[in-house]
Amino acid sequence: MAFICITPNVAMVRMKARDHLEEIPGDFYINLERLAEARMREVRPEHEGDFCADVLLVLDNQTHEFLFRNSPAGNKAKETLTKFLSERSINC
Repeated sequence: MAFICITPNVAMVRMKARDHLEEIPGDFYINLERLAEARMREVRPEHEGDFCADVLLVLDNQTHEFLFRNSPAGNKAKETLTKFLSERSINC
């Protein structure tokens, strides 16, 4: 199994599409083996500087959206996810 761990230092999380962004206390794990689709885009201008990427992960049973923080931890997590998706030819 391939998991990605999201901590509060890495990203803000939207648990389901259309829900509000939440600060999730503790570590949040996503099983990437259940991934159906991934979308990554640059953050909107009003978030520029605070966040480096807006990522939507569509799993077979739900969606999760992450705003990766513009920080060493957030940038590294974004790079790790991008590498994982590239290796599996998932366009994001």
